Amino acid sequence: MTLQTPSFSPGLEGVPIAESAVSLVEGEAGRLTYRGYSIEDLTQPGVSFEEVVALLYDGELPSVARVEEIRKELHDNRVLTPEQLEVVIQVGKITHPMFALQAATAMLAPRDNDFEPKVQTVQERGLRLIAKVGHLVGIIAQARAGRPYDGPFIGESFAGMMLRMLTGKEPSPLHVRVMNALLILQADHSAGNASTFTARVVTSTKAEPEAVVAAAIGALSGPAHGGANEGSLRLFQQIGDPKKAEQEIQRLLDDKFKIPGFGHRVYHVKDPRSKVIQTLAAEVIEPGSEIADLYEIALTVEKVATARLGDRGLYPNVDLFSGCVFAALGIPTDFFTPIFAASRTAGWMVNMKEQWESGNRIFRPSQIYVGEQARDFIPMAKRG
Repeated sequence: MTLQTPSFSPGLEGVPIAESAVSLVEGEAGRLTYRGYSIEDLTQPGVSFEEVVALLYDGELPSVARVEEIRKELHDNRVLTPEQLEVVIQVGKITHPMFALQAATAMLAPRDNDFEPKVQTVQERGLRLIAKVGHLVGIIAQARAGRPYDGPFIGESFAGMMLRMLTGKEPSPLHVRVMNALLILQADHSAGNASTFTARVVTSTKAEPEAVVAAAIGALSGPAHGGANEGSLRLFQQIGDPKKAEQEIQRLLDDKFKIPGFGHRVYHVKDPRSKVIQTLAAEVIEPGSEIADLYEIALTVEKVATARLGDRGLYPNVDLFSGCVFAALGIPTDFFTPIFAASRTAGWMVNMKEQWESGNRIFRPSQIYVGEQARDFIPMAKRG
């Protein structure tokens, strides 16, 4: 009888971690669907983030009445206590917005820590968190900019609230529509991405929803997952002149520099979200502006890097162009990833609900041990 060594897949590549009906990423086809509906259809004008939250939870396109229900849930549940507000303002002043958001989200948790008897509230708690995390991002932006707290307005949509609190300006209808599309684009991306997998793992320990989201924010904070949109915009700013872009990108590729926003573990064609972002860019970036120059650099990056790397299945992902669109909305660079977190909270919470409905067996993968075998302990006095 032979003992077989278990196979090892670095990064769990190709290893299914869950059965899920929430969203589907088809890498070879370059397709993303939520509950069977294409991301292109879901980001067309007139579709709101609230509508997509309803779709993710219910599995079906919602009625007008259902969208209004979700809108009311997110509207009414974003309020914080004065004590919570004070903590968020203080933490927003002293650390990176993602770490401030992680701490502030954990602070929303209840005094007890026993979620299993309350599991029937998983959707209600999830909607409350979606509402509050968007508000937290706005508070942290105001604190970081040294602006006084100016919270949600009565009747204000989720996208409108976030955009106003982030920029300090009343957003135009066009900007609110674009913000809705950006939130929808990032709301979910299968159960296997790093932050959603983290959410599933923490859920499997029967943790409270706030702990689930805080852990997922930690995973999203890493530049290999959520921070590439910041990195890409900073690269374009570093290049500065569109006329120098081609030569500079060729040099960076010769030096084996990894271009942020280029390449994806699953997509081996252009990321469908990237295509949607480009349609938004055409609408919202003002010709002749500094952002227009940065976007021209981004297009050069796409052209040069695709020519060099496309035969290896490396193409633009959602982060290559999204930074330019966020910047065109007046959003500070450090808040690109917190917005991603506010949006993805919807996906994390829907996956938490699905994880519980699946039986919620705790994740406990094995390992392949490559260390020393059992050895005799040598007392300190005999070690020489």
